[in-house]
Amino acid sequence: MRSFQQITLRLPQDLAQRLAAHTPPRKRNQFVVDLVRVELDRESRELQEAAMRLSSLELGQVVDDSQWLALDGDAAWGEFDEKRFLEELDAQSGRRVKAQSLNRQAK
Repeated sequence: MRSFQQITLRLPQDLAQRLAAHTPPRKRNQFVVDLVRVELDRESRELQEAAMRLSSLELGQVVDDSQWLALDGDAAWGEFDEKRFLEELDAQSGRRVKAQSLNRQAK
């Protein structure tokens, strides 16, 4: 058995008149139900498609988040030091390049 919930809608006068003029009295409820269902399905589909596009973009970009997650005590809560940040980033990139070349040599 299907359950229903009754709700009250407030429509602007002009829209209510158009609904009454173009929809038979016993079909108005189903007309509104169908419109709501179509719109909610469309929104769900758009959200799903957007999530899939984002996932595919993320799959194409491999990012190592460990460097952003490793905070070192008080320095993490101070002012942003661009010079230090760039030096640490360069150092980590250099370590990563060295590790990759060592891995290639070992093979």
